[in-house]
Order: sequence, then C-alpha cells, then structure tokens
Amino acid sequence: MAMTIRAAVLLAGIGAAAVNLAALGAQAQVRDLDQESSDVRLFQGEVDGRAAVFQITVPANTTLQIDAIARDDFDPMMRVLNQNGVVIAQDDDGGEDLNPRVYIPAAGEERRITIEVDGFAAEWSEGDTSYGGAFDLRLSPSEYAAPQIRTVTYGARETGTFMGEEHLFTMQGQAGQMVEIALVALNDELDPTLELRDAAGEVMALDDDGGEGLNALLRHRFTDDGTYTIVADVLSEGKGDYRLRVRDMREVAPQAPLQVIDFDSAMTGELARVDDETGEETLLPTHIDYQLSEAAKAAIRAGDGAVEIHMRANQSGDPDFGGAIDSYIELGFETPLGFTVAQEDDDGGEGSDALLAINLSALSDKPDLLDMLRIRARSFGGVGGGFILKIEK
Repeated sequence: MAMTIRAAVLLAGIGAAAVNLAALGAQAQVRDLDQESSDVRLFQGEVDGRAAVFQITVPANTTLQIDAIARDDFDPMMRVLNQNGVVIAQDDDGGEDLNPRVYIPAAGEERRITIEVDGFAAEWSEGDTSYGGAFDLRLSPSEYAAPQIRTVTYGARETGTFMGEEHLFTMQGQAGQMVEIALVALNDELDPTLELRDAAGEVMALDDDGGEGLNALLRHRFTDDGTYTIVADVLSEGKGDYRLRVRDMREVAPQAPLQVIDFDSAMTGELARVDDETGEETLLPTHIDYQLSEAAKAAIRAGDGAVEIHMRANQSGDPDFGGAIDSYIELGFETPLGFTVAQEDDDGGEGSDALLAINLSALSDKPDLLDMLRIRARSFGGVGGGFILKIEK
C-alpha cells in the first residue's frame, strides 16, 4: 500500500509539472537548443614551451572577440596575424585577470587569420626553461566597432572607451587662438596621452601627465588657420573609459615672470604643471616671481616690516584643466648667480595653503638687498592651477 501511495504522489507531481510546462508553452515560445548552434566557439589548447597556433576564417561583416583564458597558473599572451603573416592585433592582459583579449574588426570580405597563444614568460626564457599551461580559446561575435573620427569644437565634451587603438578628433583652428584639451581617465588603470597634429600630420604639441594625476592636459596656440587632429590614446595598451574635453575659448592674460606686489594687495596667477622629464614650460609659467613695490620698501625702511605672506589655491578653475595646486612660497634674493632661497614654506597655512611669517625690518638699512628681494610662487610637486598671493601686515 505504501508503494502505491508513493507512486500516486509521483504521478501527481509529474502531472502538475506537465500542466506547468503546458502553461509556460502557452505564454512564450520555447527554444529547442538541440536545433541551434552557439554563437560562441570554445576550444582547448596548451602552451608547452612553444606557442599554440590556430587558424580560422572570419566571415564577412563580423567582428570577432578572441579570449585566451588560462586554466593553469600561467600568464598567456596572444597575437593575431593576417594571411600575409602581418601582426594585426596583440595583447597581454586586456581580458579578465591576466588573460589576453583582442578584437578583429568587421570587414567587407571573409579573412583567414592565425592566432598564436604563448606564455608571457617566453619573452625571457632561455635554454631548456619550461613555461606554459592549459587554456581555453574563446571565439565570439562582438558588437565592438572601431572608433570613428569625431569633430569637436570649443566647449566639446566627448566620452569613449579605449580598446587598444587611438581615438581621433578634428577641430578647426585659427591663427592666434589658444586651445586647451583635457583627456581624463575614468578608471585608475589608464595613463592617457594627447597629441595635436596639423593638416600635414606633423605633431604640433603633445602631453602625457600634464593634468591631475596621470591625466593628459595640452595647451597650444595655433599659428595658422586650418584643420587640426587631436589624437587621444593611452600608454601600455590600456583599456577603459575616458572623457575628452576642449575648454571654452578664453584668453590667458600675459603673466610676466617678474611682477610688483604691494602690501595688502592680492595678486592672482595661474601656473602650468612642470614636466618632470623635460622641465619644459607651456603657455603658462611654472612659477612667478614678485618684487616689492616702492611703497612696500618705504614701509620696511621705516621699520614696519612684520608681514605674513599668504598663498592659496584659487578653486575657481575647472579641475579637468588644472587641479588644486599645493601652494609653495620661496623668499629669497635675485643675485648675479641666480635666485637664492632664504626661507620657504609649503603647508604653513590652512590645508595645503602656504604661510610665511617674517619681519623684513632687518633689511631697513640695506636698500640693495630690498631691491633684490623676491617672493617666488610655486606649486609643490609641480601641479598646475590657479593661485592667490597676498602680503598682509
């Protein structure tokens, strides 16, 4: 009797399942996967001291994504060659973790390609050193499309994703106009670079780390009318999202390298980032020197020389085009042998503001030194941006 009851319950369950399946079939069309082929093709391979090589025909008008996914503890790398043996794509860590990924853009005709998967250690292996491991080769169609050339103008804001190739933008420039271009990485793994080329393809200006952190910031004044090309790229074949901006047109007021400052008078300025490799200055100075006004020197000669020199970042600017500088004051003398620092301050004020409290009355009877006295406004670490300098009594 117990067996009969269990059988009845089982049959009842099957019947209910059949009813549920029937109801499901009435609601949506059921796909019979036995009658369909997968868009994704998966193959197994192994690197055993030499590259694993595959060949495949890519159909016309198909973009192919190729992944090599390690199943053992090794770091695979991949390159793809066309039918003439020319490398058309290569990658090391463009996929998940240390796995490589490449995209073969769609073409109007089918193409025969060769895929080579090797171990990263192959680059320095010598003699009988062994390297390699097992991997899966995954081929799948992709929605990826090669970037198209875009047209930009002053005030433009563009976004995109780097997938191993440079992105191009064109803009019209007129002689005498200044252009400021910022390329900002939207993840910490990208190191953006910028180039500005003229109509003949000659590089007019370039930048790597002129912006905040590793971001690129390029400033240039056009010498001729024409169409210019902005080349946005990243170092080390990085992949990820970015924001490209062309700043609204503006005129930067000329900033003399030596200016006059009075007591209780605020001076504003803007500094360029110092290129750590070349020390080259851009259209903006990397530091500005100030000499005391005649009225200020007269006050010091009268014994009224106790002052505080304040320098703070001017936050009114756009962070994509120059970050908040870390104010840095140097007080010294301009001598025949160059600028000599007597005192300096970095963070003596609030936050990263600089503050130098000093009594200059000791120079009251030394007019030559008063004439040589200089206050140098800089940015600690060489970051560019705006600032305000003031001498308070």
